[in-house]
Amino acid sequence: MTLDGKISTRTGDSRWISNPASRRRVHQLRGRMDALLVGIGTALADDPLLTVRPPGPRTPARIVLDSQGRLPLSGQLAQTARTVPVLIATSSTLEDRRREELQALGCEWLPLPGEAGLLSLPALLDELGHRRMTNILVEGGSAVLGSFFDARALDEVHVFLAPRLLGGAQAKTPVGGRGVDQMAQALFLTEWEVETIEGDLYLHGWNLRSAGPLSVG
Repeated sequence: MTLDGKISTRTGDSRWISNPASRRRVHQLRGRMDALLVGIGTALADDPLLTVRPPGPRTPARIVLDSQGRLPLSGQLAQTARTVPVLIATSSTLEDRRREELQALGCEWLPLPGEAGLLSLPALLDELGHRRMTNILVEGGSAVLGSFFDARALDEVHVFLAPRLLGGAQAKTPVGGRGVDQMAQALFLTEWEVETIEGDLYLHGWNLRSAGPLSVG
């Protein structure tokens, strides 16, 4: 994010906030994960590949939270699903035709219960736990990170802070969601490590009091 806490401009442009060295560090981090998770908003806006480049010790699966089955068939995720696994967490009520189209490309369907367009985060985390996916990197976007924050389902935080200012009341911040009402309710991170990466700041800390999860968009 930028120094004023933005992850994109008000028009949605986000390439690139962090420098190349920081982005290489992100790939090293990805290479230690069981899975990388994004929301459909990020998938539609950025068409990300979500792979580790160059390859790391692990090849993480790619998870998209997509309650309405909107992942593009022509996008990089769907088109590479036979090479690196893609799990689409979605509503169990999605129409058969859309499910079959994505499955034909190699995507795996992960039907979850939900309510009012929100998928159940407990059901998602339970399913990933059954699959022995215990090290999940939630990359965004703002709504997804906000849902995990509201659920107190974050136990480790990695922040790349670039010396840029964007401004703009409509420019997105990293963590959306409902947030807290009182400063005393803020998620408090401990064991902070701070490193300078060619001008960017990299901050890494732990939340030792994460609690039960709720729902995610």
